[in-house]
Amino acid sequence: MPERRTVALVTLGCARNEVDSEELAGRLEADGWQLVEDAADADVAVVNTCGFVEAAKKDSVDALLEANDLKDHGRTQAVVAVGCMAERYGKELAEALPEADGVLGFDDYADISDRLQTILSGGIHASHTPRDRRKLLPVSPAERQESAAAVALPGHGPADLPEGVAPASGPRSPLRRRLDGAPVASVKLASGCDR
Repeated sequence: MPERRTVALVTLGCARNEVDSEELAGRLEADGWQLVEDAADADVAVVNTCGFVEAAKKDSVDALLEANDLKDHGRTQAVVAVGCMAERYGKELAEALPEADGVLGFDDYADISDRLQTILSGGIHASHTPRDRRKLLPVSPAERQESAAAVALPGHGPADLPEGVAPASGPRSPLRRRLDGAPVASVKLASGCDR
């Protein structure tokens, strides 16, 4: 039996990123990835970046560079940036930081397993192209419902859960795997900010 692919999620920033990391963890685990705490023990280190203030951007770049250093001595084969900084800067971040093997936006979250497998096997996934997410949905609530299926809002909306994971009827929340043992968890009320 082949060894399971391993992934470590490094989460920076706010509670929103914690919720997104837990959603990514749930999706990856459902697709057969083994979650590990230490990036040095992972085939892929996924850094959930923060781009809110300059200090957070620096911390995100430092975390990506630190994960990249693991590729020289250890199991880590790829480093991938996700999160707010990756969403906001996309291609610009990829060009400025070639140490990141991939820069994925929110639209890639639903297919995160495929994206990581492509990157891990040496393929290239086009870096995210930033766009003003405030303009993706119409202002009118009626029109918004019709258009929502075409826009990725991590942590919101209908989920593509595997059969048997959730009830066949009623609201279906996104697949989520807790990353800590705390007795409380954040609930995401909104996706993103308007800067």
